[in-house]
Amino acid sequence: MTEEDEKKSRNAESLELLLKQNSFIVSLQELSETDSTNRVAKELALSGAPEGTLVVAERQNGGKGRLGRSFFSPEGGIYMSMVLRPGMPAERAVLITTCAAVAVARAIERVSEVVAGIKWVNDIFVQGKKVCGILAEAGLVPEESVPSYVVLGIGINVKHQSVPEELKDILGCLEDSGKSVSKNDLIAAVWEEFSELYRNLSAAAYMEEYKKRSVLLGKTVTLFVPEGEYKAVVTDIDKEGHLEIDRDGVKQKLSYGEVSVRM
Repeated sequence: MTEEDEKKSRNAESLELLLKQNSFIVSLQELSETDSTNRVAKELALSGAPEGTLVVAERQNGGKGRLGRSFFSPEGGIYMSMVLRPGMPAERAVLITTCAAVAVARAIERVSEVVAGIKWVNDIFVQGKKVCGILAEAGLVPEESVPSYVVLGIGINVKHQSVPEELKDILGCLEDSGKSVSKNDLIAAVWEEFSELYRNLSAAAYMEEYKKRSVLLGKTVTLFVPEGEYKAVVTDIDKEGHLEIDRDGVKQKLSYGEVSVRM
């Protein structure tokens, strides 16, 4: 076994031991590289994997974000997906995304000691740049209102990496704060925070914290819809996770998936 293999083996053991402290995690699959941890988790879900099945990869070469966009996933980041079976209607699945956003923000602050904000609906920002994206995908069955599963994917930029020119003003990483961050500690912290919030998901008691962490409230943003784009002021986020806006004096509520928002 090479020195690098031994290092990876020690890291894997450390992560497994950390996650064993969380009863929500029932199994762990670790990969050195994959196209998408969400895809792997979906396959596991379809084969009957229980809630709490976690997939973690060192690198993704085909990660996806919202609206089918590619998700930049170099080695040095955290890429993981969880199988969930929440038993709630598909239209309320946004609560899983907002729940995860609060959990990740809390975990980042615990491990890196930097302030984390949330950009509706699924991005975590630190020092004005995106450091994390979240994507929840529901397994829908024809004529059924309740998905058979939801796969929750989380990607976090931890270490400094070469970033494509078009993303340099957008993407940041946790080590930009000047502090070294343990990936394993952060993974464990994310699922500790998430499992606590997820137990009372339907009550969405965390939404007040989600609002307080919002980097959009009170700001004029550009919203992108299939018909084009327009500007509006973000006035609120309701308990169901809808974005409330004021567009030239007309108030509207926007649902997850309807629009893309740019600050």
